[in-house]
Amino acid sequence: MQGVGQPHVAEDRPLVGAAGKRQKCEDRLVGHGSTDYAQSASGDRADAPLRNRRPVSILASRSPSKRSTMAFKVADAHTSLSPLTGMGREHWLQAGKYLLEGVFRHVKGPGAPIALPKQPGKTYPQPDDPPWKHRAAEFEGLARTFMIAAPLIAEQPDVSVAGYSLRHYYADQILRATDPAAPQYLGKISEMSVRYKTPLFQHTAEGAALCLGLLMSRKVIWDSYTKAQKDQVAEVLGDYAHAMTNAHNWRWFNVMMGSFLIDNGYEVDRTMLLDHLHNLLAYYAGDGWYRDGKEFDFYSAWAFQFYGPLWCSFYGYQREPRIAAAIESHHRELQKTYPMLFGRNGHSLMWGRSIIYRCAASAPLVAAFLLRQPLLDPGWARRIASGNLLQFLSRHDLLCDGTPSLGFYGTFEPLVQAYSCAASPFWLAKIFTALHLPADSPFWTARENDGDWPAIGDGHKTVVLNGPGLTVTQHGKTGAAELRPGKAPAAKSNPSYTRLVYNTHFPGEEDNPAGATACAYSIRHLGVQMPFMCHSNLRFCGHVGGVLYRQIDIPGWMSHMSLADIVIPGGVIRVDRLSIAIAHELRLGHLPIPHVDGISATVVKKQIDGRPAVIAAGAGRSVALVACRSWDAVDAETHEKLNPEAPTSTVVYATRQRKTHYSGMDLAVCVMLHRTDEKPFTDSELSPIAAMEYLDLAPSGAPAGLRLELKTGEKFLVDFDAVMGKWTV
Repeated sequence: MQGVGQPHVAEDRPLVGAAGKRQKCEDRLVGHGSTDYAQSASGDRADAPLRNRRPVSILASRSPSKRSTMAFKVADAHTSLSPLTGMGREHWLQAGKYLLEGVFRHVKGPGAPIALPKQPGKTYPQPDDPPWKHRAAEFEGLARTFMIAAPLIAEQPDVSVAGYSLRHYYADQILRATDPAAPQYLGKISEMSVRYKTPLFQHTAEGAALCLGLLMSRKVIWDSYTKAQKDQVAEVLGDYAHAMTNAHNWRWFNVMMGSFLIDNGYEVDRTMLLDHLHNLLAYYAGDGWYRDGKEFDFYSAWAFQFYGPLWCSFYGYQREPRIAAAIESHHRELQKTYPMLFGRNGHSLMWGRSIIYRCAASAPLVAAFLLRQPLLDPGWARRIASGNLLQFLSRHDLLCDGTPSLGFYGTFEPLVQAYSCAASPFWLAKIFTALHLPADSPFWTARENDGDWPAIGDGHKTVVLNGPGLTVTQHGKTGAAELRPGKAPAAKSNPSYTRLVYNTHFPGEEDNPAGATACAYSIRHLGVQMPFMCHSNLRFCGHVGGVLYRQIDIPGWMSHMSLADIVIPGGVIRVDRLSIAIAHELRLGHLPIPHVDGISATVVKKQIDGRPAVIAAGAGRSVALVACRSWDAVDAETHEKLNPEAPTSTVVYATRQRKTHYSGMDLAVCVMLHRTDEKPFTDSELSPIAAMEYLDLAPSGAPAGLRLELKTGEKFLVDFDAVMGKWTV
């Protein structure tokens, strides 16, 4: 049950950061995480064909190690080539085996499918679901883990995990899944759509993953099939490729299957294929980003900008060069700024739906090197990808029953969508396409480096992407990356899309109906019984003179706010124009501090230049909020079951009450800072403003503006000039 309480607050006393072990999901599987992997002793040649439908030599002759290691560790770090992460190509191979070890503990025998234990909650299949959903969950287990296994098989054809020969197991399971006489038969969408009276099936998504695995392991698995076996697989994939699909990133699934089949000599409707490709290009919004349905999120990256380069490399350059050129051009635009979405250590943001896919966020950085002319610095790309992989694999709370949990770090039900199942997190396998790149690719041979970060120093670098309405900042002082979204149409608050900011080092929280919500405005109406409700409908209004302008809707009678963000090193100065008609209590929440290992945050309240300030520190991180104008007070509260990193957390916030309707348009100003170490904030950091001048009418004639001068000498004018006509979604 969600809750809120008041933490212990000390008045102006030293801050103490808390750090420790992460909470973990109980792992009941002996031996998971071992790096002493069993190798096949079958003696089969790598190119030996699989003549039988169900090969018998799936089990390797030696049992896997029984040693247990919860988190992945980099052993024998490659410090010369990878001085920042220690991760060389061999460590990526080990990481793939590490993940597959947990999967194969659930395989009950050589002919058994990958059926991972269902995790509690809304995920499918539910008890009353039709049979096709149970098959779909097994298909996710097969196809998504195959994206990890395939490059391992290609590089080490005799590789085995948990006693299973990977090439024999996957080759056999693919045949079983496409054999109408087998219990694991997936079925055809053309038949299921008639039986179940629905046109869309999860099989479409997994068919594309299966094709990706077959592409990466072509010489070992696909080329080993007989003509009859290939025809059997192609018949099912062809049915899926020609089926109805969702009008967003799913079109790529049909393209991947259709292109794979054409590439292997099978007939596909070319008009349909071009229809999908042209519509995919039509979703392009500029600056390297595609709009996925209504949203901008990581689907632009781990779907559009992942499948695009892959498709170009095996099909597009040869058969559709003009479309391939457009796809590469769009990807090159992405490469200019996409690395900025990751922290200096390679950590990714918790932003958008399907975030249980985790390090799939860095997949386009890998896919860039499938293109003919990548722009990326390969040493920085690998540093980010390796760091992103370790962000999750190095944690003790990642695994539940031996496989990645349904959450961001540990299990966290609010982040899960109903279209997910226990195997869904293995979409992260897309990052392992790095192993499909040849060993002499610049991605593998370049020395790791920190890219733009050294040049930023203790300052910050900010880019504004007008197409998707995203503002991205690298904070040199903290090593964190921040994203400020601007085009998030949502009639209600959506923690995945409508927060004011997303930070790589401070994962956000769910809405808190009892008080303040992290990274959001929340309001309750006075005089009526109602919970606090968060803002919605985030709109992008442009960037002028170092000021980012956005708008949000506030629950209430025709209420909204015009936002102005001025990014400073390690934080932001918020200058927000309030147009709230009703009597209300308004709160603005800062980045949350999780109580790692149950250790509460230390909270300090103090005065800075006569302005109220509140500071919270814990888990090696700290935040500060200084109220500068139109806020009544600052405070902190403890949250329960709202944070993805710990059961409890602390959120500091600013608050104000206006007890009458139509209390006047106002301008709320505050400073919001963060740190990623245990050092205290200095008074100079907490007081960056030298002077403020409120303007009842700004130079444009817009009401409630501000002239602001910082102690660095920088000057800003906040003028909400014609903001109502500038916003876009």
